[in-house]
Amino acid sequence: MLNEYQRRAVERSLRSEKVFLIHGPPGTGKTTTLVASIEAHVREGYRVLACADSNVAVDNILERLIERGVRAVRIGNPVRVYEKLRKHTLEEVLKEEPGFGEVLDLYRRIEKLKEDRERFIQPLPKYRRGLTDEEILRFAGTGKPVRGISPYVLKGMAEWIRVSSEIRKLYEKAKSLELEMIKKVLERAEVVCGTNSSAGIEYLKSVSFDAVFIDEATQATEPSCLIPLVKGRKLVMAGDHRQLPPTVISMEARELTYSLFERLMDICGSRISEMLRVQYRMNERIMKFPSETFYGGKLVADGSVRNHTIADLGFDLSKVKGFLQDVLSPENVVVFVAVKGAEHRRRGSTSYMNEKEAHAVAEIVENLLRGGLGEDHIGVISPYEDQVDLISRMVPVEVRTVDGFQGREKEVIIVSFVRSNPEGDTGFLKDYRRLNVAITRARRKLIAVGDPETLASDPIYRSFIEYVKRNGLFKEL
Repeated sequence: MLNEYQRRAVERSLRSEKVFLIHGPPGTGKTTTLVASIEAHVREGYRVLACADSNVAVDNILERLIERGVRAVRIGNPVRVYEKLRKHTLEEVLKEEPGFGEVLDLYRRIEKLKEDRERFIQPLPKYRRGLTDEEILRFAGTGKPVRGISPYVLKGMAEWIRVSSEIRKLYEKAKSLELEMIKKVLERAEVVCGTNSSAGIEYLKSVSFDAVFIDEATQATEPSCLIPLVKGRKLVMAGDHRQLPPTVISMEARELTYSLFERLMDICGSRISEMLRVQYRMNERIMKFPSETFYGGKLVADGSVRNHTIADLGFDLSKVKGFLQDVLSPENVVVFVAVKGAEHRRRGSTSYMNEKEAHAVAEIVENLLRGGLGEDHIGVISPYEDQVDLISRMVPVEVRTVDGFQGREKEVIIVSFVRSNPEGDTGFLKDYRRLNVAITRARRKLIAVGDPETLASDPIYRSFIEYVKRNGLFKEL
């Protein structure tokens, strides 16, 4: 059941002639809306190509479409597809086609001929001595040596050439039959699903679609999106340019972090887009800061999550140590633990770590577990790889960078900001999209750990700390 903003996005995407963007902030169900839009287009008779940059995202689309009864087929390497969805891959669907047995028989014959060919002499340059295949075949019938090549070698090379010619003919026939079957399968499918890169596969070269859909569009580079884009007459994309951009390692290619989705938003904005506003993940107090800071205060918490806390999970505060009772109280949904640690670098590393923060995080995790939460309820995020590595050796829960947590969620998220220095240098924490992603992974409780003096040198982090003081708990270690 779609909410009013999701329904509006689907309706507008259907009415759009060329381009439409579904802007989905964290937890608002952008993939759900994209799939609903695909289904609506299918009902109107559109042939659809549905893509995403990652195999996981494509499989997510495929699974939802299958559940809705849409005839969908998955292209790409079957090994990278969820096992339960492999029966919907092109390779598996082809096995049900009437001509598949003949194609299989042709490939068996090809393999047998390849084995037989091993008995003959491959016409390598050192054997053929400048002779063409035609000359080898002609001279082999004379039984005489040519250019110092014995009749035995000539005959062996001639047989190798004849068998290779037969292999080539059988292969061409098999590929022709296979392409014909692929064409029939794709024509029957209402939706073809694949990664952006697989949209450029050879057998789709001459295939066009009425509409192309791209999920996770803000995590894909512009060139990646252009591959499927040229296959259709209409483009619908889902993403959120306020979260992390495409991952680009090379400094020379940094401009590729500017996604096609963001470019179109900057050019056309609301004229071709709809922002989803009801979120189904975060307690309202977790949601409010990112909503006001990144989304114009437009997000609304659904009633099912508005006031949910870790108390609903059976968390027993009485088992927590005295100092952390305030920090871990279910009533304090948003908490900032002020730690005056010291950032430092390991020799040869460009990353940072903060041991005092790491120990604070470890103690918090230990007490959350003591209070009855499961390890899978808790996630620890840090922007810095070295801090992730340090904390990972101290706690039994999942610890990742911000990038590693994009698109995911946990009941409790603990964020270690690491930076602590007298200069007030926050480094690449100034990429506020990382802050947005980090704090919006939490469902029921958010605990930020950091040096407030260093962080407060930045206006956005200062406003975050002030928000926590007004709406949650600010606690000095």
